[in-house]
Amino acid sequence: MVEALRRHGRRPNPVYWVGLARLVRGAHVDVIAEEVMRSTGVVDVSGRSVRKCVEGVLAGDDRPRGRGAVLVMDNCEHVLDAVGPLIVGLLQAVPGLTVIATSREPVGWVDEHILTVRPLTVSNAVELFRRRAKIIGRPVSDDPEQLAVTEEICRHSDNNPLFIRLAAARLRHRPLGVVRRELSGDSDDRRMQWSHGAKMGVEERHGGVRDVIAWSYDLCSGAEQLLLDRMSVFAAGFEVHNDVTRSGGAEPDAIVAVCADECLPAEEIESLLERLVERSLVSVNIASATVRYFLLESVRVFVSGQLRLRGGGPSEAELLARLRRYYRDRVVSGRAIWSGPGQRDWLEWARGAWDNILLGIESGLTTPAEAVIGVETASAFISLRAPFVISHAGRAMPALIERAVEAAGGIEVIPTRLRVAALADVGHFALWHGQYDYAAKLLDECVAACVPDSRLARGWRDTPGSDIGLPAELEFFWGVELMLRGSDPHAPSVLARARKKFAEAGDLAGQRRSDMFESLACSLTGDGQHALEVARRHLDRVLESESENADWVNPWARLAWMLALLLHGDPHEALKVGRTVLKRYRAGIDPWTTSWIFRFGVAALARVLADRIAREDAHRDDWETAAAEIALLHGAVAESCRSMGITVENIATVAAQTKRVTELVTSIIGADGFAAAMELGAQLSVESPDLHALMLGTRSADDLLHATTTDRRAATSRWQDLSPAEREIAVLVAAGWANSAIAARRGSSIRTVDTQVSIILRKLTLTTRYDIITLVPQELIKRIQLEARERPTRLRHLQH
Repeated sequence: MVEALRRHGRRPNPVYWVGLARLVRGAHVDVIAEEVMRSTGVVDVSGRSVRKCVEGVLAGDDRPRGRGAVLVMDNCEHVLDAVGPLIVGLLQAVPGLTVIATSREPVGWVDEHILTVRPLTVSNAVELFRRRAKIIGRPVSDDPEQLAVTEEICRHSDNNPLFIRLAAARLRHRPLGVVRRELSGDSDDRRMQWSHGAKMGVEERHGGVRDVIAWSYDLCSGAEQLLLDRMSVFAAGFEVHNDVTRSGGAEPDAIVAVCADECLPAEEIESLLERLVERSLVSVNIASATVRYFLLESVRVFVSGQLRLRGGGPSEAELLARLRRYYRDRVVSGRAIWSGPGQRDWLEWARGAWDNILLGIESGLTTPAEAVIGVETASAFISLRAPFVISHAGRAMPALIERAVEAAGGIEVIPTRLRVAALADVGHFALWHGQYDYAAKLLDECVAACVPDSRLARGWRDTPGSDIGLPAELEFFWGVELMLRGSDPHAPSVLARARKKFAEAGDLAGQRRSDMFESLACSLTGDGQHALEVARRHLDRVLESESENADWVNPWARLAWMLALLLHGDPHEALKVGRTVLKRYRAGIDPWTTSWIFRFGVAALARVLADRIAREDAHRDDWETAAAEIALLHGAVAESCRSMGITVENIATVAAQTKRVTELVTSIIGADGFAAAMELGAQLSVESPDLHALMLGTRSADDLLHATTTDRRAATSRWQDLSPAEREIAVLVAAGWANSAIAARRGSSIRTVDTQVSIILRKLTLTTRYDIITLVPQELIKRIQLEARERPTRLRHLQH
């Protein structure tokens, strides 16, 4: 209200304030008018009606022109049917009048200017909490750990000023850490029992979190309350000042699928959602092409309690089962569009739906049959390469598959084919993280489950050229293992078998994926001419069958051709192909794909430079510039893979390329020059426009290597906008820690860390976590290097 007065009121103008909270719901318009008259101080009505008296005072005929009155009507939501007509009448009768109405939903006037009150910023929320803690005699120190806990309390309190005051009041009887644990967001959450503990100076409706939410909830219709209660099974969201939520919320189709039935018809849900947004009980995230709805955590806790108290209708468990199946079906549907332009939309959907996908899987782990749904969801999510694109999903999904398989009870409950496919996906992911022994163990287990003949099961690795009846998913897993672990020349034939079996099963996604990896494997392990032929055929097939807008298949078909040219053909042509991919698909490619463009590009540039040196082409200064460019790009590639936890240096061909690049560049610019350029490249990341320009040949390394200290200071000044806790998390992100590992270290949930990282990116005005390193102050670089060495890398093993 104060902010509204500041923006819309003019200090010389008379201001009248009317508090309506004490009025009963549905009060008559005349009762509202009497409250307004009382606020103006009018005592003598002289036979006039109340409204005429009010109009006369507000008009102020003896007032100078331009001194229109400001009428503040506070807490209108429960008497809107009366307030609306009164406001309209006053505005028509009193020229120059300004009415400021505070309400949890709009008044409804045609020319109403709505000023939404946002939650506090993180820093303001923490400051308010500390101020209130100090008032009650339990101050919060400047210790980073205490500040981090305080920030989490504020976040789980929705950065709501009143809720923060209530949380701080708990410090009279609880330590800081216990207050944080009371905000679990689940059935054991204690915030609904909080109160000020004050006997005076507190309105009844502000006595506790429950009172605040119940005030608005009780104003809702029965259908609105029912929808709210059922929406409690979705993941909570977190609203920040730029209208971005950490979870993205749930799309209308999801809400209909989970909440609709004969008591809540599907065709009514959209209008009910809009009403609940108007009532400030449901939050909305409106993007360019999507709209998503979510509940703030405190609202979710309240209505989940209401849902448990309801009799009849679907229970919380039944609603969660619907949610689980909806997101399973949406994830699996991505396979049908895997090789087309629709995959970009699917990945964007998956980013926004991540919290609900995760919730669906985790909530079913206590029931074997429901855990199977989780296995199907997580396995499809990995097979669609989402963890390579959605960074925070990279560590979580393989671990979730393991937990879901274990919860499903093994082969007795979960179908063998599904279990094998899921563990094959986990193994595939483990291979890219350099966990070869673990992947081999999973592969052995899967083969044993699929091959009943014990003789074949014992010697299956000795016969890669023979088909022993393994399913397509397992053939693919085996082929990738042969390619990555030992550059085995049998890898292409095993992957070709996988491609054929996927095609026979009608699995286009698996077929395309196997086809692409067969091409890569031929280049990495096979004969030169044959590798070129296979890669060219693969590219031609893709170009013939897919549109040029395909997001995944086309770029990687060209990358496979680039690799074949790099290893067995003309490096100049390889470089040209890589630059074409970067230019043509720049808007749609992800950090994983970009990293490989850069990796192959670095190797191609090194070969081109080596040829120039052998021919003594150009001056040594040009060689040094080219060497510095290669080192910059190489540093960005190494940092990108490290930040994603990807290990490719154990691939024999890749290791040989890296060694050649290092030796060549070091021989030209020296070890120190190589290290300096590598470090700068690591700071810029593969998504940096500067490095893209360098890769495309439109910018020189000199521009980047000689960037001024002033530019660096200007960039890092945004670092000061982070709170101490956010800086700690940013350092770990810059060091390549996954959100799950950060959560384990800090003793918080993955979803909490997801929120914190999202806020950090917004504050730093960055788009990806990989760019955080570019804004870290120079004095923290050494610490980041130390944290990188301590970064957890192992997946949790299955317990049998």
